[in-house]
Amino acid sequence: MIDQSERAIRWTSAVAIIVCCLSTTPVIGQSDQEALALAASTPRVSLVRTDIAPQIDGVLDEPVWEDAALIDDLTQVEPIEGAAPSQRTEVRILYDSDFIYFGIRCFDTEPDKIIAKQLQRDADLEPDDRILIVLDPYFDHRNGYFFAVNPLGVRRESLIENNSSVRDDWDGIWYAKSQIDDQGWTTEIAIPFKTISFNQATTQWGFNVQRTIRRTNEQIRWSAPLQNKRATSVADAGVLEGIRDLDKGIGLDFKPYAKSTLRTDDIRGDGLDLDAGFDVFYKLTPSMTLALTFNTDFAETEVDERRVNLTRFPLFFPEKRDFFLQDAGIFAFGGIRSNPLPFQSRRIGLDSAGQQVDLIGGVKLTGRTGPLNLGVFTVLADETDDVDQNLLTVGRASLNILDESTVGLITTIGDPASNEANTVVGGDFNYRNSHVFGDKIVQGSAFFLHSSSPEGDGDDQAWGARISYPNDRIFAFVGFTEIGDRYDAALGFVPRRGIREYFARFQYRWRPENSWIRTIDVGFDPTVITDLNDRTESSEFEFDLITIENHAGDEFEIEYQINREVLTRPFEISPGVVIPVGDHRFDRIDIGGSTSRSRALSFGASIQAGEFFDGDRLDTAASIEWRPSPNLLLGFSWEQNDINLPAGEFQVQVAQARVNFLFTPDIAWTNFIQWDNVSDSLGINSRLRWIIEPGNEIFFVVNQTFDTFDDRFDGTSTEVTTKIGWTFRF
Repeated sequence: MIDQSERAIRWTSAVAIIVCCLSTTPVIGQSDQEALALAASTPRVSLVRTDIAPQIDGVLDEPVWEDAALIDDLTQVEPIEGAAPSQRTEVRILYDSDFIYFGIRCFDTEPDKIIAKQLQRDADLEPDDRILIVLDPYFDHRNGYFFAVNPLGVRRESLIENNSSVRDDWDGIWYAKSQIDDQGWTTEIAIPFKTISFNQATTQWGFNVQRTIRRTNEQIRWSAPLQNKRATSVADAGVLEGIRDLDKGIGLDFKPYAKSTLRTDDIRGDGLDLDAGFDVFYKLTPSMTLALTFNTDFAETEVDERRVNLTRFPLFFPEKRDFFLQDAGIFAFGGIRSNPLPFQSRRIGLDSAGQQVDLIGGVKLTGRTGPLNLGVFTVLADETDDVDQNLLTVGRASLNILDESTVGLITTIGDPASNEANTVVGGDFNYRNSHVFGDKIVQGSAFFLHSSSPEGDGDDQAWGARISYPNDRIFAFVGFTEIGDRYDAALGFVPRRGIREYFARFQYRWRPENSWIRTIDVGFDPTVITDLNDRTESSEFEFDLITIENHAGDEFEIEYQINREVLTRPFEISPGVVIPVGDHRFDRIDIGGSTSRSRALSFGASIQAGEFFDGDRLDTAASIEWRPSPNLLLGFSWEQNDINLPAGEFQVQVAQARVNFLFTPDIAWTNFIQWDNVSDSLGINSRLRWIIEPGNEIFFVVNQTFDTFDDRFDGTSTEVTTKIGWTFRF
């Protein structure tokens, strides 16, 4: 049964939800006075149209830039909110019928101290000086795009979804070049209107720009320069005015590919495969896209990182394949973290062992029209040894309501793992208000799901709600989920059924003045899971005792965990090692730290020790990354779990290494090597990527697997793939 501490957490969570809902109800709609004050504080700039396109070479020497709209009033966000920037920035903006152009001068009185270490397309630019541009071309104050560039001209782009999440794996066609000179650095950017979706009925776009000066970890921003807000909050963006007469062409992108794969495999045999296919994207309107795919291929996708599962439940892996990432945010549902997701695209095109299942073809319609957000797709998966050809369908629609909120529906049809029928339907409400008590944020969500499968008795529903206060000094949320014992989302991720989950988090942040410390965080993160009869199955009370970050970005943290696992059946955690039935309570402590990745040599380490079920466990991890120049990255990480139980002792080891040669922002040879002692196999994923120009690419990929023994490596499979992909725009 539930002990007193867990019962208190449940009642506290329920009361907190009610109190938060009641306290935020009066601020769902703004008064006219508040709305006028907000509009008056929003910065605006009128755009200048040009008949002469600037050359995108990173040098602001064309006369056309002299007539551009100018923004030079950025304000410091970090480390001192509202202070004047330590360095000046000038942002110039132009547009014509095909592109919007940005010419940015980042002045720096010490240009030799500019940090620019990343040279790989789509790299995480957090360790570098950088410029971040945010666009809301639909002007719905909810969704948008961000484009980031560093002083070496490396590009990274993402989708902004519902002001609360950023999808980094989206790839768009756009252009940027940068130069470092004796005044600092400059960048020129050109974003085609054919790349982004926009509302052709408005002449206003949401816009923001943020610069990071990495050596001091300083951030300066144009609109809403507040520590409580992120640059990616399009609800707080400024406004670009006067955008009109844009040309999206006929809105057609044709993307064919051809590939060859030479394979030697002890199980699947040897052979040479030649293949081809294509994707077609047609913009029915500037904000609604119809996509067709034939013989979809994912050969260039990087392999998953290896993780050894020491839990009773499946692990969650992120999506990495471009076809499913396109407009993926439209299919997000109910604010669900992982369980019970009604749709996880990883279930399509991959079998239970992670092997690719051919996708014969598919059609997808995604976009926005007025207040409606719509996503529908159907794919035909090829047959496997156990499953016939399978038609899999997902539909999602949501309606924008209030200022930043949505209400919607979802349905999934089909089961990729069997020939049985499966259907899921559900509805959700997602609330967000970015202007509570001035600049504070309150958001919440609620959902209901129902599944239908051929046979079986039980509860086939899932529902839940959460509300959060995700702000800088105080970050808090509380929520509840119930998942029926027969709820089955065949196209989703449901690692645990027949449960009720209560979860919460509270974090408080200090920002010491005149100190080498930038932030100090403390927090409490409780989770309690019961069965449907309120009998405890699991609980975890995590105390974030302290997390310290300095101005350079170095971190140190200490956590303490109080765990409980009630096993009603034996759990074989490792071959021959069985944890018995029982009520297991165990405490653990975790100490870790890392240095800033802006340094040429960075490292991190952690140690977690304490009880584990009816025994003990010691986890150690370490990583190191060395960038002697932007052209070379050497990285290594090691994780070891030493587990000592009455039923036996065992050790789990996982090692990973990266050796990347980066020739230009468009040519990279990356190598990812992984080994673990559970499978006793070594895997090598080597990829050469040459971006001839954005949208036109060549990949050369080698995947090699070895079985490892004490004194030798035995190769078990080799795949060598060459792929050419091209984009034709009309």
